[in-house]
Amino acid sequence: MKISIKIPGMTLYPGTGRHWWESITSEQIVAIAKRCEALGFDHVSISDHIVMNRESAPEMGARWVHSLSAAGFVLGATSRITVVPLVVAPYRNPIELAKALSTLDYLSGGRLVPLLLVGYKRWEFELAGANYEARGQVMDEWVAAMRELWSSERPEYHGEFVSFDDVVFDPKPVQDPLPLWFGGRTKAALRRIARHGDGWVSYATPRAEFAEMVGYIRAQPEFIARPRPLETWLELFEGRRDPDSHVVIEQARVERDPEVILDGMRRIAAVGATMTSLDDILGIGKFQNDQPDAPAPARDIHEYLHRMEWAAAEILPAAHAIETPEPVAG
Repeated sequence: MKISIKIPGMTLYPGTGRHWWESITSEQIVAIAKRCEALGFDHVSISDHIVMNRESAPEMGARWVHSLSAAGFVLGATSRITVVPLVVAPYRNPIELAKALSTLDYLSGGRLVPLLLVGYKRWEFELAGANYEARGQVMDEWVAAMRELWSSERPEYHGEFVSFDDVVFDPKPVQDPLPLWFGGRTKAALRRIARHGDGWVSYATPRAEFAEMVGYIRAQPEFIARPRPLETWLELFEGRRDPDSHVVIEQARVERDPEVILDGMRRIAAVGATMTSLDDILGIGKFQNDQPDAPAPARDIHEYLHRMEWAAAEILPAAHAIETPEPVAG
């Protein structure tokens, strides 16, 4: 089981509370990134929104860093850990996006794993001048075009939404191929993962449906034709937020008992998950430990770092020993 965390201060989500990291400094962000790497966490993830509209900001929070810029900052501050920026691909130019991702992978020595999202906020697409209605088709073309730029010595691609030839593209990513993770949980999204994906991260998939959905990916002809390792992410503490408004529908029960945590990891591994997050344990997760009997959120950076060290000592070694059984395609 691989473990990821988010670095405090990159976002103020959820926006319904006040957080100690509202005033975090760049020096503190670097210190957390370095400590995360030294303690043996597997990934640092960075969320993505360009802006918030005024209606969404009270629930979502106003601060959202530019995920690719922030990924460069974190990669530059570290030397071994993998950084996973979330990227809503369809409202970005695919050639510029391909160059940004290949540059980050090249400069970091191969430590980038983009998590590509199709997006769901119509107003955000309108703000960016992007095609909301065709975003699924746009995503497919963007991925194909970027793969062509990364892999071909004479890149050429002609689609409905992007077309190019007679171009030279350098630097290429260090990783060949550059691994791509995807979000989404529709059948179309899962088929896209079967065609192109090396990982699936869906923040809204019920645990009871997870194994069937992983099996669906693996059963697709494109996956069978190109079998490969597939990283899959599932919440450690299951709760529910409205997928659009993000209002809590069912509060997750967050516990800090190491045996409870490890048992939870074994349970999600049993249904096919290979990775999860400890953000709720550390006090920066999306459920924010709101239930009365949950551990209190960290009060400052010192308590946060102490929790990181506790998790690394009490949880990480046993978590890394948890193996995920190979799902049965069906």
